[in-house]
Amino acid sequence: MRRIKLITVLTIFALFAGAVLMHSCSKQEITDQPVTGNKEVAMSAGDLDIFNKIVSFKEKITYIRENPSYKSGEFTTVDSAIWYLDATLNLSHAFISWETLSGFHYDSVFVTIPKVNGVVNYTDLADAYVELKQKVANVCIEAPGSEKELYIATLTEKEDTGNSITIKAETTIGSRSTPPDHHPFYEGWLYGDLAGNCVGSPPYIGVADACTQLRDKTNLYRHLYIDDEQMFYIGTPNEEPYVTLRSQHFAFINPDDPDPDDNYYERLLVYQKQEFVYHYCIEEDEMNWYYEKLRHVIYLMVPNNPIYWPNANGKTFIEIKTDPDPIDGTYGTEDELLQIIRHQYKVEYRYGFYVGGNSEPESIVEN
Repeated sequence: MRRIKLITVLTIFALFAGAVLMHSCSKQEITDQPVTGNKEVAMSAGDLDIFNKIVSFKEKITYIRENPSYKSGEFTTVDSAIWYLDATLNLSHAFISWETLSGFHYDSVFVTIPKVNGVVNYTDLADAYVELKQKVANVCIEAPGSEKELYIATLTEKEDTGNSITIKAETTIGSRSTPPDHHPFYEGWLYGDLAGNCVGSPPYIGVADACTQLRDKTNLYRHLYIDDEQMFYIGTPNEEPYVTLRSQHFAFINPDDPDPDDNYYERLLVYQKQEFVYHYCIEEDEMNWYYEKLRHVIYLMVPNNPIYWPNANGKTFIEIKTDPDPIDGTYGTEDELLQIIRHQYKVEYRYGFYVGGNSEPESIVEN
């Protein structure tokens, strides 16, 4: 495949005390082939504006925490609160573009913040940030491996009772190490249902399958395909940070399938129909083929197609999420007349901008 450079124009709506911030930036290279080399890129005025607002927010909640008698009397919206907690935590402690991490561990933590007349008090917000940071640090401490760091934390609204808001932080922890081999697969895996590999090795049964393996390899080798050193990634308020990729989507039909209707390579993601013979074992060559196609879908198709996936348009792939688990196995179609084997992935995309020497993350455990 040819190497493609994607220059995006990013529009960020960051709510700060009720204000709307418009931002445009561009500076990362996304390709469907491994990339090398560093770029000397200056932070734009728009980047700096967002960066300064996040730093100002962090300084404000730090001051509130260090001066308990101080009452700012300030409030902010729920969307703004979630956005700033997410941005501040990741700017301060996420190593996604600063270190090559592997051995990923996934977990979720929750914080609940009181609401008054539909808005959040800054004092409560300051307390929530400390609680959030400590809970994420505990996930890092308890995760397996050594030299562990926060890779990314994704904050979303879990529940709004009217009197409080519960925020969910999906947390990814990794160890400082480079994956030893880029050849993704040396064996076949069963289609799904955590059925393990094709030879039925006991360690994998009930733990992994073709779908989870494709997910994990795609996350593991992200650093080879996105040249994003010293980039900072932010979400967009009021917008779902994920897209759901369903193999039955007609955009994933493989136009180069040499033998249609045999359940081999018919789509770019695993998809098999009942009227043909199911292939429960996805062999080594097939696993590597589906890995390449999933990578093509995630890096090139989805962020460049605003019609099908508008909330990923112009954004950068972050990771395939594990919560909920990837959907795979035998399911009924929407009309429940045809049984299919399909893979489905929940994929996160974010806007990114260069921060360079203006900010460098610190270990969440040590600080």
